[in-house]
Amino acid sequence: MVLSDEARSLLQGSYDLHIHSAPDLMPRKSNDLGFARRAATAGMAGILVKSHFTSTADRAALVSEVVPDVRVYGALCLNHSSGGINPIAAETAGRSGARLVWFPTVDARNELEHMDRYKGISTPFWYTIAQELRAEGMAREPIYLLNEDGKLLPEVYQVLDVIAKYDMILATGHIGIEEIRVLVKAAKGAGVRRIVLTHPDLPSIKMPFDLQAELAKQGVLMERTYMINFSGKVTLDYTFAATRAAGVAGTLLSTDFGQPKSPWPDEGFGEFIQHFLDAGFTRDEVRTMVYDNPAGLVNGSCHRISAS
Repeated sequence: MVLSDEARSLLQGSYDLHIHSAPDLMPRKSNDLGFARRAATAGMAGILVKSHFTSTADRAALVSEVVPDVRVYGALCLNHSSGGINPIAAETAGRSGARLVWFPTVDARNELEHMDRYKGISTPFWYTIAQELRAEGMAREPIYLLNEDGKLLPEVYQVLDVIAKYDMILATGHIGIEEIRVLVKAAKGAGVRRIVLTHPDLPSIKMPFDLQAELAKQGVLMERTYMINFSGKVTLDYTFAATRAAGVAGTLLSTDFGQPKSPWPDEGFGEFIQHFLDAGFTRDEVRTMVYDNPAGLVNGSCHRISAS
């Protein structure tokens, strides 16, 4: 795709807070250094590198020193490889400078219960790893945040306290809608100030627009990732409609790229920006979603969550 001058200028200073990078358990298009250097060349302000399986906080700190022209942020996913809903892992990540904690992704019960929704479209890249581990007898029960009474497990509250203590961003991962409702309410009560609803339009989540709008009014940011469009899981028109429903002020754009066959994240982010411009979103609206909102999250200047 040929980018307009407007799209190129919006890429300048932008943040992509969802990039899958090597080293990882599966092939990636590049490593942390490669992605950071490309982001710096593109004029981006920051990227966040993700692994479903390990913390990336220490890696991010090192790469930020090697490539000083772009800020690289690290994160933790609360999957089984990190002990699941493990407050000690969250504490370690916080002390290591992690900026974000994802609740379960590849090991979320909701995600594994809805794998049939991927039939006929692109199967998630991580699913092969999950299948291999299960075949080798290392399977554990999928992670579900609620007990039989629909209340959060005690360890979830411990993790929320850690996230609040280190002022990290809470991202919901691939958990289900009911879990999201209960988690967001508890997070607000625990003093968590920044919450991201991870790709609410993913087939395994498919959150209704009215609920997205409701949560956005409470200060939760809806993350739209280009990967679900690029891989054919969701149409761009659906993404645009979801964005309008939740509002630009309640939306964050990212790529979720890093897979070998996907575009380079910086190129993909430019394409995503161009698609939004072509769909009638204004320059200021797009800037809000690729600069203002993500910058507020990672720089600690955006205290979005309402008390209600």
